[in-house]
Amino acid sequence: MRSLRRLAAQFPVLVLARRNLSRTSARSVLAVAAVVIGVVAVGTIGIGGEAFKQDQLQAYEGFGGTATVSPVIYPDSGPEDRTFSETDLDRMRQVTQGAVVLPVVEEFTPTVRTPDGETIPTARVTGIETPGEFYDPAAGELPDNWRRTVVVGARLANEHDLAVGDRVSVRVDGEFDRSFRVAAILEPQGFSDPLGADQTVFVPLSQFEGDTYDQAIVRVNGRTGSVDETKRRLESEFNDRERRLFVDPVQEQRERVEESFEAINRFLIGVGGLSLLVAAVTIANTMLMSTVEREGEIGVFRAVGYPKTAVVRLLVAEATTLGVVGAAIGAPLALGLGAVANEVLVGDPLAFTPTGLRYVGLGMAAGVLTALVAGLYPAWKAANKRPVEALD
Repeated sequence: MRSLRRLAAQFPVLVLARRNLSRTSARSVLAVAAVVIGVVAVGTIGIGGEAFKQDQLQAYEGFGGTATVSPVIYPDSGPEDRTFSETDLDRMRQVTQGAVVLPVVEEFTPTVRTPDGETIPTARVTGIETPGEFYDPAAGELPDNWRRTVVVGARLANEHDLAVGDRVSVRVDGEFDRSFRVAAILEPQGFSDPLGADQTVFVPLSQFEGDTYDQAIVRVNGRTGSVDETKRRLESEFNDRERRLFVDPVQEQRERVEESFEAINRFLIGVGGLSLLVAAVTIANTMLMSTVEREGEIGVFRAVGYPKTAVVRLLVAEATTLGVVGAAIGAPLALGLGAVANEVLVGDPLAFTPTGLRYVGLGMAAGVLTALVAGLYPAWKAANKRPVEALD
């Protein structure tokens, strides 16, 4: 206790500030609450946004060293120009020199029915040879050689109670209408997945009788080549006269998605930061009311030689104390809510990223700075009042 008193004696302004704030405890509590709300808003949105970004970017983990290759479709393109042929795929394999070229067939208007006969209107059907190249199963096993089984995306399975071993019927007009056993349910991939896996039923490519493909996925061995060089070779081979194909490295897709998430997160944090303006108004109002009520006290200080700067320092210290207390309470609350967001989105409550933690620090700094700035005008106004007027 003595050590605390000696420490307090080193900061008499803070002792006076605490005493003055405790005299108007209700107003002080409201001002602190406003700062807490602002700090929690900025910190929680920052951590939650980072967790959501991590959740979505997990979809790209299986696509390392890959690029999606799509035909460029013009308004006057014929059917043969909207897809790739076997000849096109062979040219890709020759040009890319050892890269794996996987053809993909996509059907956006199939008819998929559950074992109960329920139609799933949002389902997509994708024909691909080896889904295990890109995805991990949450249940079941991804087959290496498959003919009469399918692999179902996580969202479809959850929304329609599909499980491994169930039989679903899939009809693609002009191609096939068959019943398949569900071999595996995929891990959730998020909406940014290059193949939209969550809403997709993956079927064996052999189910499609045609010899044209909607796109191709090129996978490059990082030890023997690079995606950028593969992209250059493909574009040089196919886009000599007119642009026939579009090569989009998945890493670049990932970076674009990441930039988009960061922009959205900054915008939301800015919106959350508006609550700190409310805190500033609350603190300014609290300090103005306090200075009006304490005009006589301040007048006595000034009359006995208390300088203006001392009055300003005392009142700014009071306002800053409100910000410091609000930030100290708001930060752990933001971390707690952020842990909940981490648990829900990435399955680990402690999966804080450095960027997410920086947002908490930013919220704390903004809370303290807001309180300090909000206290300047009331302090300046009180300090510049003549002692005679204050004592009148």
